[in-house]
Amino acid sequence: MLRGLGAVSISRSLSAVPFQRRLSTITVQRPTDFERVFDDHDQYAALEGRALLEVGGADATDFLQGMQCNDMAQIAGRGMLTGFLTPQGRMVADAFVYATGGGYMVEVDARVGAHVQRLLAFYRLRARVTVRDVSAEHQVWSAWGPGSAGLARDASSLAHAWTYDRRAPNMGLRLVVPRTRELAPAGFARHDPVYRLRRILKGVGEGADDFARDAAVPLECNLDIMQGVHFGKGCYVGQELTIRTHHRGVVRKRLVPVLYSRAGDGTATPLRVDCAWTPELRPHADVGRVGVAARRAPGRLASVASAGLALMRLELVAQYEAQQHADTADKIAFSATDAA
Repeated sequence: MLRGLGAVSISRSLSAVPFQRRLSTITVQRPTDFERVFDDHDQYAALEGRALLEVGGADATDFLQGMQCNDMAQIAGRGMLTGFLTPQGRMVADAFVYATGGGYMVEVDARVGAHVQRLLAFYRLRARVTVRDVSAEHQVWSAWGPGSAGLARDASSLAHAWTYDRRAPNMGLRLVVPRTRELAPAGFARHDPVYRLRRILKGVGEGADDFARDAAVPLECNLDIMQGVHFGKGCYVGQELTIRTHHRGVVRKRLVPVLYSRAGDGTATPLRVDCAWTPELRPHADVGRVGVAARRAPGRLASVASAGLALMRLELVAQYEAQQHADTADKIAFSATDAA
């Protein structure tokens, strides 16, 4: 069962695989409480599977301004969330762009890092720009909790580049640190497995599982809500569809957080996430309504962990939320296809 955090419920038979590090079961009364589960403790994590591209040269700022969907002025000496798009307005990759003093550093999912590097090289033409893969030289870290405000004051001495992670409240800091130095902030406990689950419970998409290359639409993946799109900047690759969708004001699908449970479990109250296992589901698998045949699936899985994200039709999400407070026998339920 894929129970939405205030959204949808998808029922199916699940098997379990061990979580990277055992965590306790998370229990809350209200779906929105999941967003704050890990916010009260100072923790940090190394983020594996991230590629880093160094972009330099006299034309680097103007070049990047035309290549991605946020405004380079938003960096303000630190960094920002953004996205690289195809000319048709589909996602190539979500990204963080950091200011490094002498240029910029672009962080993307390692699975699309080489493609983004080729994309930048293709559009470079005669611009005075250099692009170099520095993934082997630097490590991306995340730090969060009440002490992250104090950590921000020392971030410039700890990291080669850093920024506030503004994708959701209390996401903390994102730091790029040379691999010759391990980040170990005083008073912070390191918990690498927590980062991904925490991100998912906050409804924050990241990487190729959530931003499917050449298929995902930025606004459907909440890039606008996460402050990754600037609607007042000039031309950039993929602008037309993005701006048209924004001005029409119609986004029929969104990425939403979901919970998994076994078939027959129903919707439990209080809501629980068992951090000891992850369902054997594949990202981008179809999500369908139980007992309803449809030519096109109403949803598609994205990140899969002890909880997950799914791209769902908002009209069905609204119906599912409404039925949780209504006494009706004919309730909407969803199922996810088995892993390939």
